[in-house]
Amino acid sequence: MTFRPEALLERLRGTVAGLASGQAVLAVGGACLLVLVVTALLPDRVDTATGRGPAAGAGTTVGILPAALPGLSPFTPATPLQFGGRVTQVASFGNDVGWGQVHIWIDDGTGALREISVAPQSYLNQIGCPSFDGARVSGIGFQFDLARPTAELYAKTIVVGGRTCRLRDDEGLALWMNVGQ
Repeated sequence: MTFRPEALLERLRGTVAGLASGQAVLAVGGACLLVLVVTALLPDRVDTATGRGPAAGAGTTVGILPAALPGLSPFTPATPLQFGGRVTQVASFGNDVGWGQVHIWIDDGTGALREISVAPQSYLNQIGCPSFDGARVSGIGFQFDLARPTAELYAKTIVVGGRTCRLRDDEGLALWMNVGQ
């Protein structure tokens, strides 16, 4: 049997010509994408002694997650603030777009009105929270916008007419989001 380079070359040309179809291009692209995804999921550092990652002292806590991600600051819970006073105004925002939220303004005796974001009227009705109109209220809330000293408070609990209405959890997450689940 003699080696004929022309015949080998002719065979390669036929094979390559068949691979130039659209399906072949998509297959090669998909394979490249799969390699990229697998590479992205692999740990950055590998322990050269064992061939497994991550390397000891690589700044990780569990698995391959870094102990501190650059650009992110640790979560600091909002400090609960007490409020109290007489309700001077009640408004409901967002009813026309499906997420209605009752806000009240209270006069706490300092001469400035304080805005309190309460809850959707449907949730207030469901938990039996009394009307706020002209009532004296007190409670605990969170101020998430620390850049504005007069920013609204988000009520965690509010006492109206002797009844305590629970509205948010210790992190400020709405309790009405868990209703019916």
